[in-house]
Amino acid sequence: MSSVFMRAGPAVLAAALLCVPALAPTQAAADPVLPPSGVLYVTNADSGDVSSMAIGPKGELTLLGPPVSTGGCTPERTGPGCTPRGIAVAPNGATVYVVNSDSSTLAVFRVAARGALQPNPLILDTGKEPWGATLSADGRTLYVTETGDGTGNGTISAYHIGLDGTPGPRRAFETNSDHPKQTVLSPDGRFLYLSYADAEETEESPPRVITRFAVLPDGSLEEPGRDVAKVGPASYGITMSPDGGLLYATSNVAQNVWGLRVGKDGSLTPVPGLRPFVPDAVGLKVTPDGQHLYVCANFDTDAPLGGLYGFTIRADGSLTPAADSPVPSFGTSSVAITPDGRDVFANVQDKSLVHAFAIGSGGRLKEAPGSPFKTGGSRPLFQSLAIRSIPASIRQ
Repeated sequence: MSSVFMRAGPAVLAAALLCVPALAPTQAAADPVLPPSGVLYVTNADSGDVSSMAIGPKGELTLLGPPVSTGGCTPERTGPGCTPRGIAVAPNGATVYVVNSDSSTLAVFRVAARGALQPNPLILDTGKEPWGATLSADGRTLYVTETGDGTGNGTISAYHIGLDGTPGPRRAFETNSDHPKQTVLSPDGRFLYLSYADAEETEESPPRVITRFAVLPDGSLEEPGRDVAKVGPASYGITMSPDGGLLYATSNVAQNVWGLRVGKDGSLTPVPGLRPFVPDAVGLKVTPDGQHLYVCANFDTDAPLGGLYGFTIRADGSLTPAADSPVPSFGTSSVAITPDGRDVFANVQDKSLVHAFAIGSGGRLKEAPGSPFKTGGSRPLFQSLAIRSIPASIRQ
């Protein structure tokens, strides 16, 4: 394809995508030159690109070439830049989806043999000012959160994903409030939960809600019901335990983490105990074994306040701080964990770095050799990290 920034309808887009061979799961699993522990992708907001970083055997990161532009970043469409934010990786590792907040577009990347993103992504329209991207477990539906103009309720767009990774036409669903930020799907795919946050919120702002959508068989969303839970103002991050029994959300204003138990009907009830303090809390993630939670403190001063906060999850869902919490990684906003639970990564926004840690006994973190690592781009923001895993059978 000769065009760097392609705008196309679904039929043209599908035909164009077929010109770029996708990696089937069997091809990815058999490739002997893949990084030993997968690839970390990082969206860089100010430089308008995505970094592909090989994850080494000790969690160390190596750039797989220069960052690749997310496309659509022309002065006529975007002003200063396209501001890529949320990113999602197809389960087979063949396609990566990135939302461009300022240009209100979705970039669809093909993945090369070693895991680096191929240049010249295909570009689709989203709703106004997208922030987050979440794929269903089977990779057949992509959900994109959209802030809109900030004066009314935002939207979630759902895209049916074809067998070749091509998104179909956009289907928009209204949310319950303004400034939707991050979504998470229950492991069984029955429910989608949504957080909300605005940078202008203060301690006097009202509580935020967690909206629950029922997911229909075709991936579309039922009209959201009543609010199933309330949390603190500016609730940016949201995550679930692997068994779907617990949901955690951050409040950037209240500076804490809210724990909620998930009922069989998708309802949410608070877990017992005090909400742990995390200054300027933003992104968070539960480990694959469900035993630990890591939370980014977007606080750019020295310890003991700034850093990546670690917690042990007790049987009732309450949180106990890890012995070494927090570990230094000032100004972080996103966290990603390898599917095997070995490594955890957190970005540093203003320094364009990624800290890498090995997860040890009791959830203690040991920084990887050479960490932190430069992304090669500029200013990764909230929801900027995603991992393409490599099957354990071919790891070196």
